[in-house]
Amino acid sequence: MKQRKGNYVWLLMVLVISLISSGCGSSNAPTSNSNKGEATNSGATGEKKLDPYKIVLVLPGSQPKDEQLVLDKVNVILKEKINATLEIRSIDWSAWGDKTNLMFTSNEAFDLIFSAGWNGFSQQVGKGQFIPLDSLVKEYGGAFLDTIDPEIVNAAKVDGKLYGMVANKEFAADKGLILRKDLVDKYKFDLSKVKELSDLEPLLKTIKDNEPGVTPFIVNGGASPSAAILDYGYYDLLGDGPGELARTGEGLNVISKIEDPKYMEYAKLMRKWFLAGYINKDAATLQDVGKALGSGKAFAQTGSFKPGSNLENSRSQGTELVEIQLMSPFTSTTDATSAVLAISRTSKNPERAMMFVNLLFSDSELMNLLINGIEGTHYVKKSDNIIDFPEGLDGSSSGYPPTRNWMLGNLPLIHIWANEDPNKWQAYKDYNESAEKSRALGFTFNAEPVKTEIAATSNVEKEFKNVIVTGSVDPEEQIPVYIEKMKAAGMDKIVAEKQKQLDEWAKTNK
Repeated sequence: MKQRKGNYVWLLMVLVISLISSGCGSSNAPTSNSNKGEATNSGATGEKKLDPYKIVLVLPGSQPKDEQLVLDKVNVILKEKINATLEIRSIDWSAWGDKTNLMFTSNEAFDLIFSAGWNGFSQQVGKGQFIPLDSLVKEYGGAFLDTIDPEIVNAAKVDGKLYGMVANKEFAADKGLILRKDLVDKYKFDLSKVKELSDLEPLLKTIKDNEPGVTPFIVNGGASPSAAILDYGYYDLLGDGPGELARTGEGLNVISKIEDPKYMEYAKLMRKWFLAGYINKDAATLQDVGKALGSGKAFAQTGSFKPGSNLENSRSQGTELVEIQLMSPFTSTTDATSAVLAISRTSKNPERAMMFVNLLFSDSELMNLLINGIEGTHYVKKSDNIIDFPEGLDGSSSGYPPTRNWMLGNLPLIHIWANEDPNKWQAYKDYNESAEKSRALGFTFNAEPVKTEIAATSNVEKEFKNVIVTGSVDPEEQIPVYIEKMKAAGMDKIVAEKQKQLDEWAKTNK
């Protein structure tokens, strides 16, 4: 009896061990998919089959002619990996704000949308247009979290919650001037003498006097030195609405830049240049300066710099350019969030949207397709990681020019163009590490408590900003009126709210 009982126990132990081994083997074994439409997602609960889903991504800018050709190849990858397809909806920059706001107010279904700290990110969060991503990115966004510095990830948080996934690129602003090299060489301009914006004036006069049909300085509201260089060179904008932190000095005192003497100084210089004929007469209403330098219509414009930007701009414009740096690199929350992907509150499948974004940080084949197009059609390889346009094509004639090479994903995954620094991505890393960091880096303003005042001051800004920063009106007459109307619209309340939130943030972050 004792022997029979022992045999039963032994047989039972063998059976249990066999079942455990079988169970472990099946849970860890990879799923084989001969059908690419039967993609699986591996999560904490094991592997599960994903239903087909179309991801809709909304991006600013014009739609490339060959976009569908590229998407056809992109979708082969996406079907295999996450059983999804991608649709890109492009909206021209000039209509971006109005059209995207309408999409949200009409509850139009879409998944992902571009946003930026300089283009309303915190205000969109305040309006409830984006969903918080903390749990999604923790479960499905490992590649994103492994790629981006936690300090930069935190820059896209509002009230402690993550609302956007920043593109891996430069995280600093570096402002200055872009000039046509042919005219610089023709007149033997000594660019080393241009230390301040006003030092450019003799060059502009030479162009005005000797180059009929060429605008010395092409400007619009956003590309005016008063808007670009002043805003991003002298201040941390602290998110949407008025209220800025001066870049120099100490402490966290929020000011109104339009009351700063520097604002009047720049506006008066623009007015002087406008009256002298150095600035285009339609500057206040011009939507986009476009390729005015490359087409020969202008000599100079303002620029945002980063490693390799001169080569990129030269390729985009179709003519050789030179840069003059006026401000050293500076990282603020606005700069760190200069290109963000957010998930819309109208998304039908935020999980799949996050899976797609994670691929943008881990799949080089996918990123090269989305950014550079199709090998052999839109680019050819010169070596393993160096590419160029096929013979007879350039940035202006390609059916898929690389205009989105700053907007999304892990950009060091993509190939480097032949006229770029082969060490470009290391240069980006060094640039980010060397930039001066704002005293308020990581602070993101929650605009919800003053959203009514921000809307009101935004309307006043539309009336005054462009005409003032382009020199189209007398700033000594108009800036006092501008300030008065901004105060009536609630500017001081917004500044006070920013100060309150910044002080609270500083208690736990400094």
